[in-house]
This record gives sequence, C-alpha cells and structure tokens, in this order.
Amino acid sequence: MANSAIEIPFYVAKDGGPLVSAAAQMEFEGLRTLAGVDKSGAAPSISEIGGGWYKFSVTYGTVPFDAGDLIGVIDADKNGTNGLANAERYVPVEVRLDFYAFKRLTEKAVEIDGMGCLESDTSNNVKAAAVKLAADGWDAISVTEPCGDPYVWTVSQ
Repeated sequence: MANSAIEIPFYVAKDGGPLVSAAAQMEFEGLRTLAGVDKSGAAPSISEIGGGWYKFSVTYGTVPFDAGDLIGVIDADKNGTNGLANAERYVPVEVRLDFYAFKRLTEKAVEIDGMGCLESDTSNNVKAAAVKLAADGWDAISVTEPCGDPYVWTVSQ
C-alpha cells in the first residue's frame, strides 16, 4: 500500500482569540528528527483550516518524514506583522510515527510483510495485490468482516 500523507493541525491565538488569515506569515523556525538531523530545508508548507487552526502535511518515507519522528517549531509571525507575543508566536509541533500508524489503522489497511499486502479501504472494499503467504508458512488467509457479515474472502497462495 502506498504511503499516504497525514495532516498535522495546530492552533494559533492572538490576544486570546483565533489568529486568522495568517498562513502566509508562518514558516518552520526549525524541524529536526529526534536524533537531531536538521530537516528544516525540507519543511512542508502551512495552510489555513479556519478559526485559528492551521495544518501541514507529511508523508512517511518521504523527506522530511523519512528518518523517524520529527519535532519542530513554527514561527506564526515570521515578519512580525501580526504583533504576536512570543508565547503565541512560536508553536511547537511534532510528527510521530504512531500518528501515521493510527491513520493507517483507521483507514483499515493491513500490510502483510514486505512481500505483498492485503488492504481494505474505508468502504470495506478488499483488494489483494501480490499477496505472498508461503514465506510465513501459511497457505491461505481468510478475512471476515468484523461487523458479523457472512462474507468471507479466501486468498490462496
């Protein structure tokens, strides 16, 4: 299954209220892996959701999210035009592999080792692509809907 982007939301306040229409004034002050590798040069762009909420997207396995968890600080007023106090201006963010794993789980995707995968999308459409089970000593796999539907799919090796 191809890796998909995850969106990381964050909130910015100005004097206790939401800061709006300020995405153009935001950028990463710094972005690093937990091992200290600087990823600032590949920092993602920031866009507005609304009501003081903003977001950025990353995809696991691609720069900058290619070497594990990320930590960073967003400068929400890079040119000082919004007049934010320092406590409002600098927003700490983190991107963790468990965020990504949770997203994949909620999309009902299951990988079967590096030799192939069996996946189910959010509409419960099950697809098999190059499933290879013999490496694990299995000769077949059955998937039954957790809601109790009588449908059972068997993928033989």
